[in-house]
Amino acid sequence: MVVSKHRCKSCESENIVLNGKNKSGSQTYKCKDCGCCRVLISVKKTENIDLDALSKSYEERNSLRSIGRIFGVSHFTVYKLLKKSQIFS
Repeated sequence: MVVSKHRCKSCESENIVLNGKNKSGSQTYKCKDCGCCRVLISVKKTENIDLDALSKSYEERNSLRSIGRIFGVSHFTVYKLLKKSQIFS
């Protein structure tokens, strides 16, 4: 059996316990030393999005809402990603 040790992000202590799940279903942890509760391993949906495919579908005159439905993110996230890739000025 493999036991993985997590560390608290604020005090770097290994004295943490499971503390249930948040609204989105991510596991939360509580540090017994400093008392902070947080998600230690977060998953971002935008890491897996191909920015080239996103910009090409915008250049093909798809709306931001339709691009969001295609890639599984909100239309505002599509706007932020396009702005970051400098398609919007």
